[in-house]
Amino acid sequence: MALFSERYGYVKVSDVIIREEITPDIRNCICNCFDLLERVYRKCGYDIIDNPIISIHKEAWTYYFNKRSSEFRFGRDIIIEYIQNPAVMWYEVLDIVEFVIKYMHERDAKVAYKHSPVDLFAALLNQEFERLHFAYRIVNCEIVEITSEQEIKAIEGAIANSQQNVKMHLNSALEKYALRPNGDYRNSIKESISAVEAFCREKTGESTLGRALSKLEKKNIIIPKSLKSAFDKLYEYTNHADTGIRHALMADEGKYTPSADEALFMLISCSAFINYLSKKVND
Repeated sequence: MALFSERYGYVKVSDVIIREEITPDIRNCICNCFDLLERVYRKCGYDIIDNPIISIHKEAWTYYFNKRSSEFRFGRDIIIEYIQNPAVMWYEVLDIVEFVIKYMHERDAKVAYKHSPVDLFAALLNQEFERLHFAYRIVNCEIVEITSEQEIKAIEGAIANSQQNVKMHLNSALEKYALRPNGDYRNSIKESISAVEAFCREKTGESTLGRALSKLEKKNIIIPKSLKSAFDKLYEYTNHADTGIRHALMADEGKYTPSADEALFMLISCSAFINYLSKKVND
């Protein structure tokens, strides 16, 4: 049975997708990744005389915090202390993370590691950012935003302006995406595409998305052919036997597990499409 917040739209997108802020959980996970970094280097192998952890801290001390290099003394974990300081803004935390990654990349390029420590470190961070729904990822040594304000507003707008059945599907998609410790991404995608289907069924009385879109066109609600085709393919994807999104997994199939990024893409895309169709129908 749907909960109160699910029925009436009190799930806040901004509480699920963390953007332009940083929570204590995210700070802690970034620090945990730094804690693991020394173990990563030790596993990869390094010369004790040229300790990469000391090198990273000295580089940050001198060129990020702009302190006197002669005053550097290794012992305090200045990077962890900086990240854990609540007065340090979210973008400053990402700045120091990016600074370290770029320095590691430049430094490690001179060493023949079997497995690149910087790649392992970035992968750990991306895994944690995805798990905690942080709207940023590390790509090619730079931190990039994967969820914009406009995309968040698209979800919020679709939830706020839709009829109750559509609203419930979108809220359910958001809640399943936000489940901890791991989201129910397969069913989140199912709820997202069901929201589009519910919207179209409500406007046309048709039982399938394809027939509903065709009927809208007969009512002179013109949808560009390429856009209609794109959404037909997304709908087709949710019906594949190997994903188990809209139908039970087949016995010999079902090896594919949707990711958090995939579920978020579908939530944003379906919300934007509902907003688009709503404007078309009401114009």
